[in-house]
Amino acid sequence: MLEKGFVFGASHDGIVYYSKNKNEYGLEIDQKSKEWLEIVQQILANAYNKKSTLRQRKNGYFRLNVYSKSLYLELLKLKENPELVLEQSKDFQTGFLQGIFDAEGSIRLERNHITISSKNPKTIKIVTKLLNKLDIRIGKPFKDKNNVISIPFYGKDNMLKFKDHVGFRHPEKRKRLEALLDKNRL
Repeated sequence: MLEKGFVFGASHDGIVYYSKNKNEYGLEIDQKSKEWLEIVQQILANAYNKKSTLRQRKNGYFRLNVYSKSLYLELLKLKENPELVLEQSKDFQTGFLQGIFDAEGSIRLERNHITISSKNPKTIKIVTKLLNKLDIRIGKPFKDKNNVISIPFYGKDNMLKFKDHVGFRHPEKRKRLEALLDKNRL
């Protein structure tokens, strides 16, 4: 269940789509980090027994594609009703946090905090509830000019709880978290 939760979280960095012309159901994720997409690709294979393709695009990004009606239906159901994450197992919820932080999280070394961002207020509400369950105290949510809502969290204790209970699978973000923790060691 951890891996299925991760796929749902990671899907926030892509699109879940149905192409009527091609009768094609799929998940597509574009990302700078080929290494992270290879991790997602392996998890898709393990959790769903689905093969995916990975190719570099002209803009330098990499694109992961997986075609599956069952995966499409599962992800669509969760995207339309993110509250369903709260009804899933603790493993699924942890995987979801890992995936969404890999996809939509950022580590701000200069400001000593981690943020998660989304345009979907329901998604932010779910992430907030899950972080609260882990006793990770968040800062005040803020909205930018594009209506993207971000929630930050600060402090060594929160960072350590995040690392121990959630962490990053994204290689670059994992390194940035370590740098942030090193910076804040006493």
